[in-house]
Amino acid sequence: MPKIIENTIDFFIFLLFYLKEMVKANLVLARDILSPVMKISPGIVKVPIAAKSDSQVLALFNLITMTPGSLCMDISDDKKNIYVHGMYIKNRDAFEKEIKEGIEKKVLEVFE
Repeated sequence: MPKIIENTIDFFIFLLFYLKEMVKANLVLARDILSPVMKISPGIVKVPIAAKSDSQVLALFNLITMTPGSLCMDISDDKKNIYVHGMYIKNRDAFEKEIKEGIEKKVLEVFE
């Protein structure tokens, strides 16, 4: 299969994945806003990243920030870690894994 077609398919798979994650995050946030009892457990997590190029790091940083309930606060000087504030951090390892195996994995596939 030609590379351009493969890249286009990867991009659309990524787009569908990200839209699904956005909808899921919005529903969780809306539930908590409308609920009389907030179920948030905010925190800041240092997430090691595998992204190497500036475009990969920028895309990852922005996509995490655009997801409701999370905000990238900073990136380390060596670009090996990002600091993410999350509203729903019950388990730091699970939160980190969700970023690494979710958004970051897809970003690396699209921005090879």
